[in-house]
Amino acid sequence: MGKSNISKKIDKLEKETDKLRKKAEKKGKDLQSTTSDRIDELSDDGKGGKKGIFALLLAALAGAAFALKKKRDQELDEALWEEPRSI
Repeated sequence: MGKSNISKKIDKLEKETDKLRKKAEKKGKDLQSTTSDRIDELSDDGKGGKKGIFALLLAALAGAAFALKKKRDQELDEALWEEPRSI
């Protein structure tokens, strides 16, 4: 017996979700490393003000929050598919 159309669509959506999650995690890590490098540059130069460091730290936190939100959304989607409830 072959897979039903719905099952095939679910598999396809799960694969797309995994790709998006990995992309979001990579983007978050890139933002964190860029921010870390920039903070190091500013602290070495001694010219960077507190506003610049704060802005970079905020960007790193935003990247991490974005990655975590994507992961949470994926987990919620998976939970809905595992335990559907009648409305």
